[in-house]
Amino acid sequence: MRCNFCEDYQDRGPNMKKAGPILQVTGLSKNFGTLRALSNISFELAGGKILGLVGDNGAGRSTLLRILSGGLQPSGGQIYLEGKATRFKSPADAMKKGIAITYQFSQLVDIAKVWENFFMGRELTKRIGPLAFLDVQKMKHLAAGAIAKYGHTFDVEREARELSGGQRRLLAISRAIQANPKIFLMDEPTHGLSKRVINEIFDLLRKTKEASDTSIIITAQWYEQVCDFVDEVIVLRRGEVVGHFDAESADGGQVFKLAMGLTP
Repeated sequence: MRCNFCEDYQDRGPNMKKAGPILQVTGLSKNFGTLRALSNISFELAGGKILGLVGDNGAGRSTLLRILSGGLQPSGGQIYLEGKATRFKSPADAMKKGIAITYQFSQLVDIAKVWENFFMGRELTKRIGPLAFLDVQKMKHLAAGAIAKYGHTFDVEREARELSGGQRRLLAISRAIQANPKIFLMDEPTHGLSKRVINEIFDLLRKTKEASDTSIIITAQWYEQVCDFVDEVIVLRRGEVVGHFDAESADGGQVFKLAMGLTP
């Protein structure tokens, strides 16, 4: 069953690769004291595929992404990256291993300029004799070029607080993509944005997937927000997987009932 939310996205691309899983999650759980936020989560993600995680508030979507990006440590279970058991010690460790993430509320420094936000934490330097200096001009040039490559133009000298909500989200996404991740995690990227900006984001992600075979996990409260973009969907409710479908067999009504705890 197809939906109409993103009608510009009827084409998933002709070259969907059938590769082995780049990511495997088995029996993952997370407890906060006596509260169990995740319970026995298991799934696989193939290279170049897009997985949607949907569920109502409290389903555990964001908690799962924080574990996969090194922001939280699991209470149990195992994560395998390209077949090797791993545990991300921190977001920086996850990034080194090829996991990038953007959050619903883009983590930008408001008083920093666009180019500063673009290279924050991975600043470029140049050497003059024995001394190293920030290569400001190169960072400005590369930031402007990357943003333009993704179909947008805004002054890299502007402070992040001057950008619109859509521009902030696009900056955060393009910054993450520029790091060339193996897996790109996106927490509620459509929240609060216009349909035009959502389609721009999906177009950017589709091009990224096709160009580099990047795998993507994207969260949303409702399946209709991502239904024309994902290859698979996992339905979460109260920290448990209650449904797992490929895009062709997923039914919006059934997904809604599962997410809300209603009888399908």
